[in-house]
Amino acid sequence: MLSFRKKVFFSDLALFLLFIFVLFSVVDFKAGFLSFGAFVLLLYSIMTWAIIYRLSSPTQKILDAILPYQEGRVEFLPRIPINKAEDSDEFSRLASTLNSLTERIEIQIAHLTYQRKETEGILQSLGEGVIALDTAAKVTFANQVACRMLGVCHDEIVGQPLNQIKTQADGLPQKCHELVLQALQTSESITETWTLGERNPVFLHLISMPRAEHNGAILVIQDKTSDYKIVEMGKDFIANASHELRTPITIIRGFAETLQDIPNLSPKMLKEITEKIVRTCGRLNHLVKSLLVLADVENLSADRLKQTDLVPLLENCAHMFLTAHSNVQLSIQNKLERSLVTADSDLLDLAIMNLLENSVKYSNTPAQIEISLEEIEGKAQLSVSDKGIGIPEADLPHIFNRFYTVDKARSRKSGGAGLGLSIVKTIVEKHQGSIKVSSKVGQGTTFTCSLPTC
Repeated sequence: MLSFRKKVFFSDLALFLLFIFVLFSVVDFKAGFLSFGAFVLLLYSIMTWAIIYRLSSPTQKILDAILPYQEGRVEFLPRIPINKAEDSDEFSRLASTLNSLTERIEIQIAHLTYQRKETEGILQSLGEGVIALDTAAKVTFANQVACRMLGVCHDEIVGQPLNQIKTQADGLPQKCHELVLQALQTSESITETWTLGERNPVFLHLISMPRAEHNGAILVIQDKTSDYKIVEMGKDFIANASHELRTPITIIRGFAETLQDIPNLSPKMLKEITEKIVRTCGRLNHLVKSLLVLADVENLSADRLKQTDLVPLLENCAHMFLTAHSNVQLSIQNKLERSLVTADSDLLDLAIMNLLENSVKYSNTPAQIEISLEEIEGKAQLSVSDKGIGIPEADLPHIFNRFYTVDKARSRKSGGAGLGLSIVKTIVEKHQGSIKVSSKVGQGTTFTCSLPTC
């Protein structure tokens, strides 16, 4: 289709040719006059075409620039080219205004894109699973945590209702879909707890809430397994502590009632009862002290940690230990002149002494114990080994649990309550370290503590 300015040009040209034809049809005396008229007409046509081109050129540029965007060939509205010589006319000003609006739109789109990416980045960094859904309960966004909890890939979940997702998380997608529908229908937040698995259960907290302006819903999936484990550990601790405290209290009460009911006991019987009361009180006192130590370690503050040399600390522990157990065969393997760690020296002293006492407790007389200290890859490795009765493989995963004892008869005989190794592990972990154990029944046990050096 020809543009408007081209149509005008061809119409003027046709008029000019018609005039020439008439010119050759008249008498000669009018040739000069007609020639002048033809020149004027030609000049008029050229000037008309130039003026129309001048007026329509910016409009044509605008149409040519917008057409690809209108046809969907480009994503953004392109800029309209403008010559500096055309800046003064109205059409050029219109093109300039459109360019300015296009630039503002691009800036706004870039800003919105940045905000969207920033929001997605924040959602991806959360520890909770977050899923956004539209009014039809179809997923529009899901972060990586949500995909991992549901056991699906991102591409498999976006654009689908939750109840149509194929996953190993038995029943969870269907439950999430029901909560989303309920939130969309009631416009209220819905909360429910879901347990996933039986052998090693995972406790999930599901929260479904409507989005603003009835624009869909948000589903948040929180993994509360660690919280449930802490609660269970607290319950077990209270139950075990109550049991351990009840036993000596019951013994003391029984002997006290005996003294009350039978005042005329023989001196021998009286001495035996009072010795048992004193021994039981000592055990009770030891248990209470251990519980207080655990509470103190759990609340260890950073200002108590100072640069500590493990070499003299280890030698001091060995000296004190041999003073209390003179019949123990104790050797130290250490080639380091110094080994600096950031620690509370009193607590590390307690941890080492607990490991040594544990070795004596589960070794036949005379106990053979070896302490070694070395540095490996920037960490101090402190090991306490014995040649005692060893620990059965089934008990190894539980020996650091509070109130857990492998040989209950031997532990009660020595006055232990199963808190020593738990205290050691807590102390080591509070110093950003780790502890591991290896043992064979009848051959002995080795505890290895790893602490970061300064």
